[in-house]
Amino acid sequence: GDPTMGDRIKPILGAGLAGAVTSYFAVTIFFNPAMANVGSGPAFEPLVPNMFANMALYWVAAILLFDWAVQKTGQPMHTAWVIGLSQILLVDFSYVMGGRRELAPALVSVGTILFTWTAAAFVYDKLSAKGN
Repeated sequence: GDPTMGDRIKPILGAGLAGAVTSYFAVTIFFNPAMANVGSGPAFEPLVPNMFANMALYWVAAILLFDWAVQKTGQPMHTAWVIGLSQILLVDFSYVMGGRRELAPALVSVGTILFTWTAAAFVYDKLSAKGN
């Protein structure tokens, strides 16, 4: 049968942690330097000023969406790439086409998003109960 929420706690937490840690380092090491010439700081006052709280809230929402979608598809990696490619279309592709982001940082973002969602899906899959 379908795994219960209890069965999915470990993969949900693991995938969220993998996504958060991977994106933190990828953004810090690759994306932020690529965006360095754009200007500093957010354009508007952040609703959640603490970066770690902000990231935690994002990953709770993102992984719950991911888990819900995996329950529908049964395919963690496929689901992760659909979410990642959707993010890329909605942000990087759209922003480059509209002149709101340069191509180089957009390409770094594409790599960051795909790497992050691949890591989250990999961990989710490994921690999921097999044989269900």
